[in-house]
Amino acid sequence: MAGSRVARHCSRVGRYPAAMPPGPPDPRASTVIVAVGDELLGGFTLDTNSHWLAQQVREAGWPVRRIEVVADRDEDIVAAIHRAVADAWRVFVCGGVGPTTDDRTLAAVSHALGRPIVEDPEALAHIQGIVARMRAAGWVETTEVSAPNMRMAQVPAGAVVLRNRRGMASGLAYPVGQPEAGEDRWLFVTPGIPREMQAIVAEEILPRWFAGGSAPTVRQLDYAFAIEAQFFEPMQVLEEEFPDVSVGSYPQTETRRLVIRLSGADASRVEAAVARLLEMRPLPPAD
Repeated sequence: MAGSRVARHCSRVGRYPAAMPPGPPDPRASTVIVAVGDELLGGFTLDTNSHWLAQQVREAGWPVRRIEVVADRDEDIVAAIHRAVADAWRVFVCGGVGPTTDDRTLAAVSHALGRPIVEDPEALAHIQGIVARMRAAGWVETTEVSAPNMRMAQVPAGAVVLRNRRGMASGLAYPVGQPEAGEDRWLFVTPGIPREMQAIVAEEILPRWFAGGSAPTVRQLDYAFAIEAQFFEPMQVLEEEFPDVSVGSYPQTETRRLVIRLSGADASRVEAAVARLLEMRPLPPAD
């Protein structure tokens, strides 16, 4: 029988990405990420933003329902936003908010939400402050904000402007639900530069819009020298007996291990599923 000397029960939820529970997730506690950029679709840049975001929102109790990567095309971004807002109550649109002509996200958000583009005084003040500091440091010759940088202050109306202490483009938050129907839906727009996006999310978005959630419980078993096909029947049993627990197998070819990861909202059910798996595929005693 395939086995291992190690069983790892992971209480640090943030360490391992968990799959969504079987069945359609509740849109009131789920997230959709829209990553914008031709460089992502062309394979020039690795989408580390979505990977990092997925970990953060899962830990906050708002697991990702879908990640969609779209080109720097107005119609593609608009369509992705419409799909995302219909499917989840927290939506991130990352990238395409800089000063150059290929940064088209703000215009697309304007079209998608039906909000006019306006010059936001808070976003402009943030840009002016950065330019002033650059002038004081001798990096630029004037405190006048250039036309390209002014583009980052032209945002869809009605934004909650989020501080970006690592760059010029402010983060933006928009209510997109119907409050009278109890819909607490929000769309967040962030720069695509990872350090800027991470600062805005960690410092501005998570504390305000993701507080109070409950992270799923994640447990992991490591089987050394295991054949993945031998776990078909045990996993089938778990799916039948524990439909509320997500179970996945992940071969680690470099270390010759098979990881079986279980996750769910109810910790007791996850632990029961782990015990059931160990009944069917026990771990041999350590030397």
